[in-house]
This record gives sequence, structure tokens and C-alpha cells, in this order.
Amino acid sequence: MKIPGFLHRSPPLEADVAVVGSGLPALAAALELSRRGPKVVVLGAAPAEERPLGLGLALLGPGRPYTQVARAIGRSEARLVWAAGCENHLRLRALVDETRRDCGYALRGSFLLARDRAEAVELAESEDLLRDDGFPGEFLDHYMLETRFDLSGFAGAYWAAEDAEIDGLRLLGLLGEWARAAGIGFEPGPVRGVLAEASGVAIETPEGTVRAGAAVVATDGVAGGLVPELRPLLRPASRARLRTPLLPGAVLPTAARTADGRMAWQRGEREVVLAETGPAEGSPSGALEAFATRIPVEAASARWDEEGEVSADGLPLVGRLSGRPLAVACGFGSLCPGLAFAAARWVADALLTGADPTPEPLRATRPPRGDASV
Repeated sequence: MKIPGFLHRSPPLEADVAVVGSGLPALAAALELSRRGPKVVVLGAAPAEERPLGLGLALLGPGRPYTQVARAIGRSEARLVWAAGCENHLRLRALVDETRRDCGYALRGSFLLARDRAEAVELAESEDLLRDDGFPGEFLDHYMLETRFDLSGFAGAYWAAEDAEIDGLRLLGLLGEWARAAGIGFEPGPVRGVLAEASGVAIETPEGTVRAGAAVVATDGVAGGLVPELRPLLRPASRARLRTPLLPGAVLPTAARTADGRMAWQRGEREVVLAETGPAEGSPSGALEAFATRIPVEAASARWDEEGEVSADGLPLVGRLSGRPLAVACGFGSLCPGLAFAAARWVADALLTGADPTPEPLRATRPPRGDASV
């Protein structure tokens, strides 16, 4: 298949499109591309060897109060970000319905928690704006929150009705099986470099060079080393996670984030997994353990760290880069299920049709916003 606007290299190509990366973004992009006809190969970690990063939450928005994001990038742009989350959720639901396999999908909504009165005011004001812009939810004050749940020390919360949860491990396994059944090739192992020119892409691996007409760097891990121009836009993310048992009989809201964007959790039947979701420099050592003392969990726990990246402004970097048959989908942070499936459509459109539908606030080519995170 010929990629519009680009000539194929000689010698012959190993694939029409190479997807370089790992996790949900890579598999979602590979499946979307393969459905449209190109021969696709995935280079990176094999699905059977992967553990999904972050939490299995299909969320709208970047995990901040809506009013705060609107001030940072503009209200119309903020609405585009939330609408992108809606598209992602619809695509995820369609995938679940099509496969008829249980991946722990549950439409339960999610909570954005205020640690102080100022954040609670932001969430209360955000409720009005979100409703006006078509996103349903409910603000809970301190009393309402503690009446419903075994929580203390939170000034309020916003409940986003359209959010959902998935089991990240089961979803990753399902996508891997589906990709292999679709004939997508896999070349597991490290990728040393990606050289993209007008005529095609060469991907360097320890075993040699893989050539493709176009490529996507799609990952929930580290991408800056493969696409040097992205390095100034990305920074290390705090990817520590803590798994700890719930106290017997505890009632804890599931799919919860803090309004400052630093912590999130997902509750199971008998345990809860807490995750750091902000930049690495913003989370002091022991922050997860300290936060765990505010919710009804037992002291026994298991902690692990994950290597990742997040964009400087907290929004992922998606879309085709100028002048080359190369697109990216990275910088998601630890909540990538909230945008990875919509991003797969955007990069597929950008490479195969020549028109990039990525919303402007999420484009990899957007102007830098400095260090002010949304």
C-alpha cells in the first residue's frame, strides 16, 4: 500500500507502516492501521511480556478542574480535550462490544477530589461550565462526600458521570491476541533509533534495519529518546504505584483522582491500587505512602516503579510531524486509556489520508506552553 504523499524506499519494505512502542497506544494504533489495509509491524516489547502502565481508567479531560484548564488553554480548546475523551470512550466501548470479551469494563464514573477549599471552589465552578458544555456530573461538598464514603480530609469532589474503568492487563492481552489474528507482525526487542525522511522510515534494531513507508511512535512509556524533537516537550513522569488491601467493610469511591493531578486510585473488590500521576519532580519520596494514610486501607502493601514520560503541559502529544511520514502518540502519563484509542484514529488518518484530525490542543506540533501545566 502506498502512503499518500510519500514514495517507497528501495530495497523493498518490510511493512507499509511500522508502529514503534509499547502498551495500549501501540496496539491500538496498529489495529486501527491494519483495519484500513496496510501491512503493519510493531517493534518494541511483545504483548505477552508487557504489564500495562498506570491505571485502567477511561477518563474525560486531563485530570484537572475544567475551569483551570479553560484558563490555561481557552474554554473552546478545553472543550475539545473533553470531547476527545468522549470519542475515546465511544471507541473503547465499540471495541468491547465487538470482541464480546470481558476486560473489566464498567461505566461507574469517577471522582476528582479537592484537598482544600480553593480546589473545592474550582470543582464547584467547573460543574456549571461542564454542564453548559454538555458533560454531565455532580459536585459533592465535604459533608456529602464523607456521608457516602469512608474518607476524611477532602474539601469536596466532582463526580464525572461519563468516566469508566477497565482491567488494563486483560485489555492489553485482548488487543495483543486481536492484533496477531489480524496478521500484524511483531518484532520484540529494543529500538535504537528512528530515521524518518520524505521517502520513508528506517528503524534501527539490534538485529538490523526495518524499513517502512511510514511509522508511528506510540507508547505509554518513554518516547523522547526516539524522536529527539520531542525531548523539550516531555519530562519524566512519577510512575510509582502502590497496591494495598482495603479495610474490611470500607466504602471507597472507585476511579478517583486528586484535583492537583498528582495522585489517582482504582479500587478492586479487596484492594486498591494508588498511582502517582504527575511529573517526577513534583512528587517527594514517600508521597504515595503518605497519601494512603488518608483512605481506609491496611498498612501492608506492595510498591513498584515504572519508567514513563508526560508532556510539560500535561496533555499528550499526538499527530503527524511535518515533512515526514512519521506520527507520534505519546506523553499520556499514567492514565493513557482515556485518550489512546482516539489517538489511534487520529494518527491513522494523518498517515493514510494526509489530513490530521488531531485536536489542536493535543497536537505534537502545538506551540510550547512553557512549564504551566493544565
